[in-house]
Amino acid sequence: MDEQGQNQEFPPGEAVAAVGLACLVIAVGLVLLLPFATHVQPADKAWFLSPRNIPILGIAMIGLPGLVLTQRLLRGWRLSPDPHAYLGRARSAFGDLLPAFGYTALFCLYMAAIPILGFAISTLLFGQACLWASGLRSRRWMAWNLAFTVVIVVLLRGVMGLWFPHASIFTWLPGGIGNLIGPYL
Repeated sequence: MDEQGQNQEFPPGEAVAAVGLACLVIAVGLVLLLPFATHVQPADKAWFLSPRNIPILGIAMIGLPGLVLTQRLLRGWRLSPDPHAYLGRARSAFGDLLPAFGYTALFCLYMAAIPILGFAISTLLFGQACLWASGLRSRRWMAWNLAFTVVIVVLLRGVMGLWFPHASIFTWLPGGIGNLIGPYL
């Protein structure tokens, strides 16, 4: 309880509604990705065997409550005597998530970089970006990151025998060099 006798365990309604807006945006994004992420309905199969049915059900479970909460957010914002304060309380739902969004964006860039730069180089850059974002910028941390990347590559490639796909950056090198280092990087 705070000094006004209100329970602080539950977020303000504006913050809950803002999370609903985020869910709605995610659901719309997933619906837009659906044609690229699933296959077309097989012509000889019943409609309920479509590979898009279960994803649509899951998206609906995110999107419909998000739509209701978004309507609540917009209605509250319109009726609020101080719209700026209302939006400030709504943004409080995401106040401490900025670092998490940053690391998520770094991870997405890392996943996109692997086919282009290769596993080892992408892992080295991703690790260094995460260290830099967390404030660990000394040469000691750079060395630890390099050592970690080498250990991971040796374990995956050398010990486990996992082959890495040939990264497109190695096509720019002369054939012998690109083919020599490509499987390891």
